[in-house]
Amino acid sequence: MTRPIKPFRTEFRSILAIAGPMGLSQFAQMLMGLTDDVLLGSLGASALAIGGLATGTFFTLTAILAAVIEAGGILLAQARGRQDHAVLGTIITSMLLVAVVLCVPELFCLAHVDTLLAWMNEPQAIRAPVADFVRILMWAVPPALLGQGILTTALPVMGAQGILMRVTPCITVINGLFNATLIHGWFGLPALGLHGSAIATVITLWCMPVIMLAFMMRRPELRAALRPRMHEWGHTLALLRTGLPMLAAAMAEVTLFQANSLEAARLGNSALAAFQIMLGIGMQFFVLYLALGQACNIRIGYWTGRGDPTMVRRTAWAGMILGIVTASLATVALAAGRYPIIGCYLDMAQPGNAEAVQMALTLLLVGAAFQIPDAVQVVATGILRGQGDTAIPMVLAIIGYWGIGFPSGVSLAFHHGMGPAGLWCGIGIGLVSVFTLHGTRILWRMRKQTHRAPA
Repeated sequence: MTRPIKPFRTEFRSILAIAGPMGLSQFAQMLMGLTDDVLLGSLGASALAIGGLATGTFFTLTAILAAVIEAGGILLAQARGRQDHAVLGTIITSMLLVAVVLCVPELFCLAHVDTLLAWMNEPQAIRAPVADFVRILMWAVPPALLGQGILTTALPVMGAQGILMRVTPCITVINGLFNATLIHGWFGLPALGLHGSAIATVITLWCMPVIMLAFMMRRPELRAALRPRMHEWGHTLALLRTGLPMLAAAMAEVTLFQANSLEAARLGNSALAAFQIMLGIGMQFFVLYLALGQACNIRIGYWTGRGDPTMVRRTAWAGMILGIVTASLATVALAAGRYPIIGCYLDMAQPGNAEAVQMALTLLLVGAAFQIPDAVQVVATGILRGQGDTAIPMVLAIIGYWGIGFPSGVSLAFHHGMGPAGLWCGIGIGLVSVFTLHGTRILWRMRKQTHRAPA
């Protein structure tokens, strides 16, 4: 009866071995956005709102499109599970080709961001500075998709997530220095304010993939495995079949947050600033859950390639347990640390920030209540994707986020007088809905695999 315990513990440690470095590197990467927000907050709530909305738009679009590239990680993990190392380079080639193509729609959308904001009925006072900020960020599209998107996907699959852990903390420091220098005019340079933050972000995003690639080239086994090889359309089509549903699911989730940011802007700058604070802090915890989900994705992809449904189930349960434990700690941290957290963004003693501070205090309590649903839905998504199951989860995500979550938030915010807290409650309802739907599908797949297993 105790024989399965050792393999379960081994898989538990395997997930942590991948998720730990990935979580630390992603957390350091997200600190770049936090640093930007803190430095912009020193210019006032209006600058924080404008900069947060602009960078949020850029990274939202990048994350959506990068989901197609991330599907290559599933193909790489399954190929490693099958011990088919010869195809790794051709999969990388397909990822590069898709990334080049994806630069075109991202640049087009960013060039017309003012039209999008006008369509969303945003006031001109917000639209003009946000559009100016985004036009500078357009120069960061190639490294975000071609370099960072591919490398951060492929390296953990190859067991080289330690490179990410070493590079991203250094990049975080560099980003902070560039932001402070260009925003406030240090070292004799002109104080560029909002534009300085945008330029610093572009420089940082170009530095990151270059440094990661330099680390990778120092390891012969990585150079050999991930060297692009002759293109094969079969791998590109497989990447698109897996990745396009992931893109749609990512769009459903990520645009839910961005759409709520736009809705918060309708409530005024104070509401938008408070929403951006909660969004920024929530993303710090989300990257930890995402690391667990990606680790489950890699491990389940590996065991799926090996054809071992027993280990798939053990990995799934181990990932869920880790997600719940991590989110429980995040819940306590958010609820107990509200005041010092908000103090990092805004001067709480300034009367002009009083309304934004009070809204943010409420939002952090609401956000704390939904940490566990957020974590388990991310892990559940990783479990399904590792098995190559992306089409049905895409439909379930759209239903949960946009059929249930978004209309609930708008109703609570505008028709029940809850303001930005109502918007965040709607996000939480969407997270609960998606986990319920994805969790049901995971149990169905497990039961189906059990019935198929030989006696």
